[in-house]
Amino acid sequence: MQALLPPMRFEAPRPLVATSHPRGFAYLGVLLALALLSVGLMAVSEVWVTSTQRDKLVQLEWAGQQYQRAIASYYLSTPSAVKTFPATLDVLLEDNRFAVQRRHLRALYANPFTGQIDWQPILSPSGGVVGVQVSVKIRGTTERKEFVAEVSSL
Repeated sequence: MQALLPPMRFEAPRPLVATSHPRGFAYLGVLLALALLSVGLMAVSEVWVTSTQRDKLVQLEWAGQQYQRAIASYYLSTPSAVKTFPATLDVLLEDNRFAVQRRHLRALYANPFTGQIDWQPILSPSGGVVGVQVSVKIRGTTERKEFVAEVSSL
């Protein structure tokens, strides 16, 4: 019967007083470091989002001014005495009213917030496009930006 029992091992009893290496403090240290790191990253991400939105607003203003200048250029370069605005934004890319084709705008610029060409034309009562507008979402609020051509003879 003794062959069925496993051999017995004797271990020294553990001391009741803690040894020189307390357990669990390294884990708490790692948790504290992670908490501090996440708070720091939240602050950095807030700055990054603000900086990115400012850059996009600068790009939006630049594109809107390009549309303004192109519409004013089209209007002022009308060959007849009666000045007209472009019928669509596409006309600004290729103005065929002259013997030599003219380009008032290099390309239809995209909205930097959406990445799409979603500029909406502002129409004049007499017909034609006098400006462009676009809706942008900044920090949860939707704002409308308008860029109307400034022509002295209006």
